[in-house]
Amino acid sequence: MARDYYEILGVPRNADKETLKQAYRRLARKYHPDVNKEAGAEERFKEINRAYEALSEPETRAAYDRFGEAGVSGAGASGFQDFSDMGGFADIFESFFSGFAGGAPGGAGATRRRGPMRGDDLRLDLRLDFREAVFGGDKEIRINHLETCSSCSGTGAKPGTRPVTCPTCGGSGQVRRATRTPFGSFTQVSVCPNCEGNGQIIEDKCGDCGGSGQKQVKKKLKITVPPGVDSGTRLRVPGEGDAGQRNGMSGDLYVYLYVNEDADSDGTASIFFRMLR
Repeated sequence: MARDYYEILGVPRNADKETLKQAYRRLARKYHPDVNKEAGAEERFKEINRAYEALSEPETRAAYDRFGEAGVSGAGASGFQDFSDMGGFADIFESFFSGFAGGAPGGAGATRRRGPMRGDDLRLDLRLDFREAVFGGDKEIRINHLETCSSCSGTGAKPGTRPVTCPTCGGSGQVRRATRTPFGSFTQVSVCPNCEGNGQIIEDKCGDCGGSGQKQVKKKLKITVPPGVDSGTRLRVPGEGDAGQRNGMSGDLYVYLYVNEDADSDGTASIFFRMLR
């Protein structure tokens, strides 16, 4: 008889998501085949992974709580019979659904790593007085943007440590789950619940950025306003948006100019916000 998933992870049945994750990481480190060479460690590790995959997703956890392991496999919960005698017909459906799940037949897209991500563009609305708009000149502005954390160099890990490969997905950022249907079995690909799709987990987070790899920084910039600008003129300042993640390029800063028609007005007010993509 299969062991209870909650018992495998050593948590109560009402354990919340964070409790499940902590228990899983502790056990995964203990029984990982690269660390534990004792007989049976690899099977124990697979058992821990199987239990966490089922309990970390609300839908599969609800099915497990109601039907047990049969509910998670996709057979017992719906009363399906064994359709293995459907032969080639079932194989067609399996390859069809696998293609949608993984982006290519056989789920090849499931092994893609998440690469560098470009930072967000920022926008600043700047008001100019009439004289500034006519003659142009240098203008000092202040922005708040995200910069790569200098303490951890953007890794999010405590200095002296580094992120480790996620033991659940093996670094792919995705997990695969086989499900039985009246038409055969198909593979469902979803974001890894342990690393949330990153492929790596941070065991000791950087104290300066809290594990994000980025810090909010206030900065002064000097921009040049060309002469004769009108309201709605847009100036682009390359690389002064938010820093990118995983060595991605920084976004750009866009300064939108608005001219006060009153020649005696003071044009110092500005509005700053992140641009929606």
